[in-house]
Amino acid sequence: MDNYIEQIVKKNPDAKQRLWLVGAILVTMLGVAAILCYDMSVGLMLAAGGGFLIYFAKNAQSMEYEYVFVNADCDIARISNKQNRKEVYSLKGGDVQKVLQYNSQQFDNEREANANLIIKDFTSGDKTKENDWYMFITNDNGKTVAVGLELDARTKTYVETYYKNKGNISGVNSSYKR
Repeated sequence: MDNYIEQIVKKNPDAKQRLWLVGAILVTMLGVAAILCYDMSVGLMLAAGGGFLIYFAKNAQSMEYEYVFVNADCDIARISNKQNRKEVYSLKGGDVQKVLQYNSQQFDNEREANANLIIKDFTSGDKTKENDWYMFITNDNGKTVAVGLELDARTKTYVETYYKNKGNISGVNSSYKR
C-alpha cells in the first residue's frame, strides 16, 4: 500500500507581478483621462485594454503550489486563480541525493561546490518562513537541480521517514542565517 500526503503552499506575489498590476491600473487610468480630455475612442480602447490587463495581472497574483508525496516521489503542481492546475515538476525519490535546509551551511557548501546548480523555487517566497524551506538536491538529465519546497510540520515528518538517509531534516542547524 502506498503512503500519501499532500500540502498546499500559497505563493506570495513577487515584485514583477505587482509591477504588472500597477502598470495595468495606470493604463486604465490613462484611458479614463483620455476619455475625459482627449478622444473617446482612444480612451475607451486604453481603458478596455487596461481592464483586460488588470484581470490577468490579478489572476497571476493568486497562485499556490501543491506538493503530492506518494512514498518517496513528489509531484509539484502550480494552481493559478484556484482553478487552473499545471504539473510543474516531478521529484523521483531515487534521484534525490540530499535534502538540505535552505538557510543552512550545508546548502551554501552545495552551491559553492556546484557553480552550475539550477534552483527551482516552489516556496511561498515569504522570507519569515525560510526555516521551513528545504532544498531537494537531485540529478535531472545530467544537471544538478535544487528543488525548493516549503514544508509544514506534518510534511516534514513524512519527508523524514522517506528521506532519512539523504539529510537530517529535523536536526538541521537552523541557527545559521545568511
